[in-house]
Amino acid sequence: MVLTLICTLTAAATADTASDAVMKRKLLGYWNSGRHAHLFKSDGTHYADVLAAAMGDEGTPHHWDIRGGLYYDDGTPYKILILNEKKFEFRSLDKNATLDIWGRCSKQDMEQLKKCCSDWMKEHE
Repeated sequence: MVLTLICTLTAAATADTASDAVMKRKLLGYWNSGRHAHLFKSDGTHYADVLAAAMGDEGTPHHWDIRGGLYYDDGTPYKILILNEKKFEFRSLDKNATLDIWGRCSKQDMEQLKKCCSDWMKEHE
């Protein structure tokens, strides 16, 4: 019975880890929040404003992660509601529960970014 419980817990933890890894891969790349273009890199770096960063005002990049099905931005957890190839929807866990809905940068968005930020983009991909 104890062995069954251990195997069940191990399988659940492995499934969570696999799910987290899949979600992390889906989040990589460029997203549009309606206000800024964001870049998520596999090293856990999140540039919250690509245009400002390319113009030399990088500020401090954020650090992101996905653990246990939650998205973390600089250590603050958010519940992931939708994460697929085109849409990233998440909400804060605080009592005000702010909702963010982002879309994957379109081809048009990427062309505009390349016009002003191509050197920066090459350095940071």
